[in-house]
Amino acid sequence: MICQHCGAKITQGATFCADCGIPVERPAQDSRAHPTGLIGWSARCNDPEILAAAQKNKKSAIGCAWIFTLLFPVGFLIAGLLIDELPLVEAVVIGAGLGVMMLFINLLRIRDMKKPVWEGVVTEKYQKERREYDREDNVSYYTEFVLVMRKDTGKKIRLFHKNRRELYDYFAVGDRVRFHTAFNTYEKYDKSKDKIIYCNVCSMTNPITNDRCKRCKNPLFK
Repeated sequence: MICQHCGAKITQGATFCADCGIPVERPAQDSRAHPTGLIGWSARCNDPEILAAAQKNKKSAIGCAWIFTLLFPVGFLIAGLLIDELPLVEAVVIGAGLGVMMLFINLLRIRDMKKPVWEGVVTEKYQKERREYDREDNVSYYTEFVLVMRKDTGKKIRLFHKNRRELYDYFAVGDRVRFHTAFNTYEKYDKSKDKIIYCNVCSMTNPITNDRCKRCKNPLFK
């Protein structure tokens, strides 16, 4: 099948063109092939329970920011007082540095949670065999699974997962996706052919027949 907008070849079953992001035009009878109603963005992102979970997630991130900011300086201060091999001044400097670093990381996460959701298309997926070395210079091998998404703004996003292929298998090239910044999770536009669904609050895998997440009990984005 060819995209009527840009002329690119469209992957079988895709609902959006992987090159330009324009919805695939299909015959009218095709829309009746999915009576489950699992095509389209879920309105549950505005459900009061979901909004409450997003607020709780934000408060948790703020709490973690302050906890780690204080934990490292205090912990290294105590270590400097009790451990002879660790000079007190060095312990204070290390603790303060780690505290500032954790505060910066968490503030970035809190800032990102305030950004609006964005939409895009899965344009590529691939896997690579990689190797890494430990402190003793011993080598080990792992598989890196990569998903490439292009936002509607044109910016490309790459997701790297070490030895984890769950999202790699869940999304196909051509899938339309929506990123929910409050939870750092992705929603698939067309779920009509899926047997599972990811909870957008806690990322737990659920059967597609579930209405609520079996772990956090929040509504699934269906």
